[in-house]
Amino acid sequence: MSIRGPLNESGMPGDVTPDAAEILTSRLEQLRDHDRMKVVLQRALDDLSPRPVQVQDFEITYCKVKPWRDVSLALSVDSQHGPGTPCRQLVSGTMWATIDDARTHLREELASSHAAEPGRIGRPRPSAFLVPELATVLRLFPADSILTSLVPATDVTRMTALLSENMPECRDEGWRMRDLEVEPVHYKPGRLCTLRYGVTLDHFERGESQRLYLFGKAYRDDRWRQSFETLDTTWKASVASGGAWQAARPIAAVGPWRFVVQSAVPGERFRTVLSDLTPDNARPEQLRQIGRHLEAVARAIHSMQQAPLGSGPRLDVAALLAAQRRNLDYLHTVHETTARELERLRTEIERVAAATPACDLVLAHGDFAHGNVMLNGNDVGIIDFDRMGQAEPTYDVAYFLTHLTSFTLRHPRRAAHMQPLCDHFRTAYLEMAPEVSPQRLALYEALDLSAYVLRNFRKQSHQARWLKWATGQIDSAWERLDYATRARRKQ
Repeated sequence: MSIRGPLNESGMPGDVTPDAAEILTSRLEQLRDHDRMKVVLQRALDDLSPRPVQVQDFEITYCKVKPWRDVSLALSVDSQHGPGTPCRQLVSGTMWATIDDARTHLREELASSHAAEPGRIGRPRPSAFLVPELATVLRLFPADSILTSLVPATDVTRMTALLSENMPECRDEGWRMRDLEVEPVHYKPGRLCTLRYGVTLDHFERGESQRLYLFGKAYRDDRWRQSFETLDTTWKASVASGGAWQAARPIAAVGPWRFVVQSAVPGERFRTVLSDLTPDNARPEQLRQIGRHLEAVARAIHSMQQAPLGSGPRLDVAALLAAQRRNLDYLHTVHETTARELERLRTEIERVAAATPACDLVLAHGDFAHGNVMLNGNDVGIIDFDRMGQAEPTYDVAYFLTHLTSFTLRHPRRAAHMQPLCDHFRTAYLEMAPEVSPQRLALYEALDLSAYVLRNFRKQSHQARWLKWATGQIDSAWERLDYATRARRKQ
């Protein structure tokens, strides 16, 4: 959506009275005005930073649209404190439909932050900044009125004491912490934040040093409890797999902070390996190596599915369709043609699902994307089990294939290489899991390809290329559903 003409306080043309959803959609367009946003960020940092800085550039690292409510943002800002002194600062923001909404929430945030420091003497530096023309509140990380644990979790002294007490190396093996560095790696303001800790350990008796990495997750509610239990379940399952896959080890849980610490799983993300695939002339050995990696991933997921069922939601076909109902209803207001085609596709998926025998439920990762699969040589690690549940084995396999297909659609020049690799992964898994029918897997692929459109559109649909990508996803879903139908008829 492009905006022309003078804007009123809502950020819309003066002669238009839009509803909240339209205003918030317009905010996404305003964010794309790079020069304007640099000016806004400079004003915010002038007010919030303890010393003068000059904004050089910025990147939006997170954007969550809640229709009729707000747009939540995280921005990584490159700036300079002085000549030759670059720094990077995280800024979070909440964009509201009206300036009155923004002012109300700003007052609530400031009152909350003051209440948290009752004994403070003197006037504190403001923790939030209002941008009236965008109806937006900006904050400097780690200020977050909901994820209050970010302050202690980024305090080196407090984290050094916590980790020294709980890390097995320090608690049981005689290592001592010498240095600790912390950086945010994934920040969803008011929702979740993942921090990475770089830890230097010394063993004085051995005269050795080592560098380790840990991850901490700050939650907005009691989901930290489930997260720690999940870490324990999946780590024990990975140990029992005999090396088929690796998972993070739970280190510490701090209830008052709603905070969990875990070990890092070594390696690089599978999607990084794919991004290195040469578009036009991939080397045969490179393709063979990726094929071997896919076979290892198939072994890992099949092994994971042999573990005892964990807690979590039941992710059957009905639940997975219902989970996207609200997104589909909203899509009707944004891309009616696409929404109607998805309605037709989902109806056919339900019909074919009823006629195709289901598999027994197994432990399901719930978010088995290529970014949550780690490669360390020939070893496979699986990370981020926050959506763990119970599902048919086809669910996680189809989820992984959906992301491989999406990668192909986003990078069409790699399609000639990626399609055979998708087929290779599918075949490798089915050979290890004879209890899973190719028809049921194809059905779940159609289901997840369609669901991925609905999961993705709120953040991406304002971009012109989104519709082309979505159309490709839906076409691929029809192809997989057609395969499931034809194969069933031949039986």
